[in-house]
Amino acid sequence: MQAYRFRLLYDEQEDFLRDIEIKPGQTFKDFHDIIQSSVGIEGQELASFFVCDRLWNKEKEITLINMLDTTAAPEIVAEDDTPVKIPIPVAVMDEVKIRDVIEDPHQRFLYEYDFLHPRTFFIELLRILDADPKQTYPICTKKEGTLAVAVVPNYESFLDDPDEDAMLTELNELIKDGDMEEEVDENFTTEPEW
Repeated sequence: MQAYRFRLLYDEQEDFLRDIEIKPGQTFKDFHDIIQSSVGIEGQELASFFVCDRLWNKEKEITLINMLDTTAAPEIVAEDDTPVKIPIPVAVMDEVKIRDVIEDPHQRFLYEYDFLHPRTFFIELLRILDADPKQTYPICTKKEGTLAVAVVPNYESFLDDPDEDAMLTELNELIKDGDMEEEVDENFTTEPEW
């Protein structure tokens, strides 16, 4: 029995790396689950794998849930520089086995997680090896770095800031007193230059 060893890199963090081994007969849902547990991603956000060519161009989407949105096709630029949407095939993770899409000894995938706050991981097949019969697959065999969590500013926290209140009060007083005058650009015109 064989196993595939994939390397997972995060596009926004150079010190992040995961090596994952998975059997060819396992599904992309199994791959998705081991990525989530090894990376430390919590939650149930939507995710997709994209089967890519050597230049990272998306050729096929393997999604967690098929939303049947055919308008989500990637844009490709034609020779005359006009964007053209070409639909790519879509499949569901539970239904696609890893071996079904391996066409290259260094097969590449993109893994996109959470489309509202997207995280994109680059995945490449490193090697095919003999599976350990005593090992449960999939497994993360190498971890480097911790996924940095993006901090989203909390709008309500600005409202409770005493410095913010003082600045708004001062701004309102300046406006009332007429101390804030608009600078007028004397060269500005609405007439066309031609």
